[in-house]
Amino acid sequence: MTTTPQGYIRAVLGPRDPVLDEILRRSLLDDRLPTIQVDDNAGRVLQLLTRLRRPRHVLEIGTLFGYSTIHLARGLPEGGRVTTLEIDPRAAEVARRNLRAAGVDDRVDVVVGDAFAYLASLPPESVGLVFIDADKKAYPDYLGHCYPLLEPGGLLIADDAFAQGDFTAERAEGSDEDREARAIHRYNRAVGRSARLFSAFVGTENGLLVSVKE
Repeated sequence: MTTTPQGYIRAVLGPRDPVLDEILRRSLLDDRLPTIQVDDNAGRVLQLLTRLRRPRHVLEIGTLFGYSTIHLARGLPEGGRVTTLEIDPRAAEVARRNLRAAGVDDRVDVVVGDAFAYLASLPPESVGLVFIDADKKAYPDYLGHCYPLLEPGGLLIADDAFAQGDFTAERAEGSDEDREARAIHRYNRAVGRSARLFSAFVGTENGLLVSVKE
């Protein structure tokens, strides 16, 4: 019998929990937000890495409707918090609703506005884990801003690391369709060759690149 990797993962790890099922249904069908959230296995990886690292402060760049945020929040140690940054006020409002539905809103701060302005306000080495899943063209810039914020031993995680996703929802009309992929490749090469980061790819649907600060 043959099956897809996603089908095998679902068969081994079991079905998505009902709360996440309802969140996906409402966010994608009722709210009509784009289907660019992390896949279920990527969500589990994020939760697992958070549980292993036990960061006091997690920073997420790109909330959308909060699907990955929920997994990060579920992995937090007692007293830990997630700050998630979102440029779209409507998506942020949907995310707040979903965080309440998942019972993790008490440990998540949703910040609406320009991510770079917020990053500039944080003190160095104040974040234990950073997850980047926002404007792909800005991945190299996010790296430059986020690296100083990571504490020693902190994790830097980037989604869509295989540069094979559909980035149409993020692309301005008339822009270069390969610009996002080139930016992701620049990010990947930078972290992969850095003497200050140890990195490895995780084979989720669109790929996670996980780096630890030496």
